[in-house]
Amino acid sequence: MDVERISIIEDFVPKDDDALLKKAKAYQPQLLETTVRPIAAYRMTEGNKDCGMPIALDALSKQAFGAGDSVCLDFGSHWVGYCTLKVGFVGSHPDAPAYLKLQFAEVAGELDEDAETYRGWISKSWIQEEHLHLDRVPGELHLPRRYAFRYLKITVLDTSKKYRVTFDNIVCRAVSAVEQSSVSPLRCGDPLLDRIDAISLKTLADCMQEVFEDGPKRDRRLWLGDFRLQALINYRSFRHRDLVRRCLYLFAGTRFPDDRIAACIFTDNEATADDTWFSDYALFYPIALEEYLREYEDAEVLHDLSELAVLQIDRALASCENGVVSQAFSDAAFIDWCPGLDKAACAEGVLLYALPYAIVLANRMHDAKRAEHYAAELALHRAAAKRRYWNEKQRCFVSNEQVSPAAQIWMVLGGVLETDEAAELLSRIPQAPTDYPMVSPYMHHYYLEALLATGMQDVALAHLKAYWGSMVERDADTFWEIWNPDAPDASPYGGTIVNSWCHAWSCSPAYLLRSGAFSD
Repeated sequence: MDVERISIIEDFVPKDDDALLKKAKAYQPQLLETTVRPIAAYRMTEGNKDCGMPIALDALSKQAFGAGDSVCLDFGSHWVGYCTLKVGFVGSHPDAPAYLKLQFAEVAGELDEDAETYRGWISKSWIQEEHLHLDRVPGELHLPRRYAFRYLKITVLDTSKKYRVTFDNIVCRAVSAVEQSSVSPLRCGDPLLDRIDAISLKTLADCMQEVFEDGPKRDRRLWLGDFRLQALINYRSFRHRDLVRRCLYLFAGTRFPDDRIAACIFTDNEATADDTWFSDYALFYPIALEEYLREYEDAEVLHDLSELAVLQIDRALASCENGVVSQAFSDAAFIDWCPGLDKAACAEGVLLYALPYAIVLANRMHDAKRAEHYAAELALHRAAAKRRYWNEKQRCFVSNEQVSPAAQIWMVLGGVLETDEAAELLSRIPQAPTDYPMVSPYMHHYYLEALLATGMQDVALAHLKAYWGSMVERDADTFWEIWNPDAPDASPYGGTIVNSWCHAWSCSPAYLLRSGAFSD
């Protein structure tokens, strides 16, 4: 999605099912709290902003800061929570408010960015920056907003000539639905993989709030594409069953008036569907439901949600033309943050990927006729997809004259090629030049899935280590929403200051590592 694809439906009124929303509310978790304090502090002065002088934490309260001075606090890792701090003074009694600027940053590089120069299409209100007047000094600041951060930089914009301020008792009340310590660390014999697993779990834990959020900095919403991956990782780690159930019910409980599942759900106040629909995300709902049922064999959830789930499949099939999804359907797909990506072959691949799950769901529903219909459609669409998109001369899938890794990956995941032929195709992706590369860890996950589906475990493991390992090399505490090692400043929004540096769709390595995907 880019600025041209922002969904705005005037007078959009979602269709709410009070019974399903009531069940979703019953599964809302009680968040766990952890008190976190900074592990290091650095003093910076005006005119010397690039060089910080370390401050012993037990001496921080004795440091005085005047106009232009800053202190940067390092909390040691990424956290999601609420901050408080005490502000004192030295000198004469304050005769004017203390004017402070607070910057919260998930990665250190955010502190170097100037919010005033940001001109991207995502609202700058997501930038974690506050300008505060403290009328009473000494006083205690209780910041009401929740922040996602590792670093906090406090700059004194002004006081008066009569006093300077001091800072003490700076605390974060971190929140999550789970405790990372409840999951045993991975001990696979490869320190890099162990580290990738730990960062993946930290990323997931910080995104597990009252729902599975896509990112705790931005957008703080329940997105269906992220949720499917989060649930998979959760099954191999925290096993928070109720949070998965809650999210499944939320997607069903508030939806488009024609029963399409919304791409995301707002949950800050009353749960309500966003007026955004991604055709590929909707197909992940029956997938996520079936994967949940494999874990828990939950008859109530099957009864409540299965019909709506397979309806997403039925709608996709009804939109098809000549055995493949329509242009309108593919245009409505997300797939990846790749400008100019043609999504026709990708969207068809997602439908083919979803149909086997729909067959199993239909059988769970004791609907043999529907299961047979889906099986027939699967065979029909695989054949039609190969006729439409396979280019024998180029030996790859061509989507409206465009060749992209995403099209190859989704056609392989859709089972269009035999295994050997699919493996040969995937083996050419790393060397093939393209103007439409994989952009997000989300797309890289499905590349790994495709490699694993074709028996290329060694190649998949090497790619996992290279791609996610490059974030580790850059001191990631959590994995990032967007990452291209060759273009580290890339952003689909017009500026990295609004990028999410703790993002749900990037933590799938923990699922793959813990599910035995790389076992011989």
